[in-house]
Amino acid sequence: MRHLIATAGNGRIENFLKNDWYKSLKENVDLSKTDVLVIDYGLNSVPEGVIVFKAVERDGLINNTRFLNLALFLEEHPEYDQILFCDGGDVIFQKDISHLFEEHRDSFRAVIERLSPPIDLLVKEEDLIDGEEIKSFLSKKRLFNVGVILAPRDGFLKLAAEMKKRLRNMNVWGGDTVIGNYVIYKNRHVVLPPKYNFIPSTARERFYVKNSKFYLWNGELIPIVHNAGRYKVLRPIVNFGYGEGKNKINRINVWLFKVLFSLANLFKRK
Repeated sequence: MRHLIATAGNGRIENFLKNDWYKSLKENVDLSKTDVLVIDYGLNSVPEGVIVFKAVERDGLINNTRFLNLALFLEEHPEYDQILFCDGGDVIFQKDISHLFEEHRDSFRAVIERLSPPIDLLVKEEDLIDGEEIKSFLSKKRLFNVGVILAPRDGFLKLAAEMKKRLRNMNVWGGDTVIGNYVIYKNRHVVLPPKYNFIPSTARERFYVKNSKFYLWNGELIPIVHNAGRYKVLRPIVNFGYGEGKNKINRINVWLFKVLFSLANLFKRK
């Protein structure tokens, strides 16, 4: 059996996917037991050596439908037992993470955001089937960031099935977060250390950038960095990517995200 690292993308993130996401993955992660999959939503070209799967499910946001397409691929390829599924337009790898495939193999593995938006800000109940039950179940829980998830193949098949069953509006932003968290919490799961999906805008750990690389304050190189944010202008890292001359911290955006999320959660508890 082999492992799989997968992502999805269209022409908008094509340059980053090839020159930052894949380059950082290839240079820093042991891929001797792992294949790389790109779910193609309209790419003009893909990195040499990756597996390409043309997206079949396209009715909705890529963030949501990518899980359906991953399931279609896995159904055709039973040779993959452990999968890491991640964003392809705002994630870089700085250190080997292949050991994660061999740990907690029967569980979902993901990072919980130290600061995350209240569930009510993500989707409306009418966007979901059984929306009241889902949002009630998640209301007191801290949310996993679904930009980087590890799971056995059956876990991703379950996630896709629930996505198709419970997400009424495939065009809603945040649908992947809500359904993803619902499925993860309903199944066996393990919380990964923040360094395996380090989000500068919400992380509580202090960090710094030196020579375009991200480090924790103790000098440890961060394995996976995720410049998360719905809108590029609001993301915490300017010129984010892999290589020299990149990665300037926008401290105003980092501060703004933390204040807004903290206030939103404070009012939610009242």
